[in-house]
Amino acid sequence: MDEWKLAMALLLTLSALRTSSSYRYASDDLRIDCGSSLDQTKPQPETYLNLPLFTQYYKFLFRAGFLYDNYDGLSKPPSFRLEINGHFWANVMTSLSEEPVFHEFLYIIQEKQATVCLVRTNDDEVPFISSLEATAQLSESYKFVDNKTALYLHSRINYGREKECRVSNSVEQTIGSLDECCNRIWKSKTMPNYLNIHSETVPDGYLFYENTPPWPVMAYAIQAHNVTESIYLTVDLSPKTAVKAYLVLYFMDPIRRFPPNQTSSVEIYVDSVKLAVKDVPTFGSYEDMYHVATLFPVWVGGSVANVTISPAEGSTIGPILNAMEVFSAVDVSEGGRFSDFSALLIVFLHLLFLCLNCCQ
Repeated sequence: MDEWKLAMALLLTLSALRTSSSYRYASDDLRIDCGSSLDQTKPQPETYLNLPLFTQYYKFLFRAGFLYDNYDGLSKPPSFRLEINGHFWANVMTSLSEEPVFHEFLYIIQEKQATVCLVRTNDDEVPFISSLEATAQLSESYKFVDNKTALYLHSRINYGREKECRVSNSVEQTIGSLDECCNRIWKSKTMPNYLNIHSETVPDGYLFYENTPPWPVMAYAIQAHNVTESIYLTVDLSPKTAVKAYLVLYFMDPIRRFPPNQTSSVEIYVDSVKLAVKDVPTFGSYEDMYHVATLFPVWVGGSVANVTISPAEGSTIGPILNAMEVFSAVDVSEGGRFSDFSALLIVFLHLLFLCLNCCQ
């Protein structure tokens, strides 16, 4: 049977969800043509996944998940290329680890569907996909994303917190669908060189201004030990080099301080270049609940950038940071072109979930 290969095509139909707190997951068992054997010696069209989204000109968060788990018994995790609408998305490197690999892409779709393609790059390796999610974002979120620019996620970190924040049915769940409007995963990280601080009570839900961060994210932060010190962070953009980065930093003091007239303002530097100054609102402020610093474009000469958050003039407490998202910008101004294969692209799709959340 070596001369025969399995190809599977997918067409998923979604119902638009009009509430920001609901997610619908669709299994692929009734939506794929599974089990057809094709002769790979004959020319075959590309195999790709068509995702009808029933909406146009929306920002979508696409997240593809890969968990090899030695499903084929070969103990040989494959590597391959991931594309969306003909644009390069990521090089996927799977492993024997029990942890899934995720690749996330923020992209404005121009049609009422998106096409995701798994591109075979090694003759003896078979691409596969475990999960695929498409989540509509609020139109005003990530304000510099346009029809010419998409974002590839490198990291999304909630500082000062020990547990991961994501929408999940797990018993270890720390954030629910009512808290995260847009299906983002916030990795938690404590920093031993800084104060890891949090509010006494963590409100439910999410904040209603720029990028709508969840309350459970903004209720945690790191802080320098005193007003004369800075916060130093290393941003990893590998495997890319010489990239145009898109950084989003979130600021709110989660602690009620006494006396209450203390102020915090920070200066933000990337590779020693000052890019922004932001006030840090106090917890419970209803006029300015939190501030967001969106830095774009940030030109990074290598695969690592150094972010420094220093106290600005007039601050009476050490600088604070709640969360940071790190993206690299992808030029999608030209129409995408799908890869041209000489051999059949093989897709092993053992589980697919598609999640659509239309945020209003």
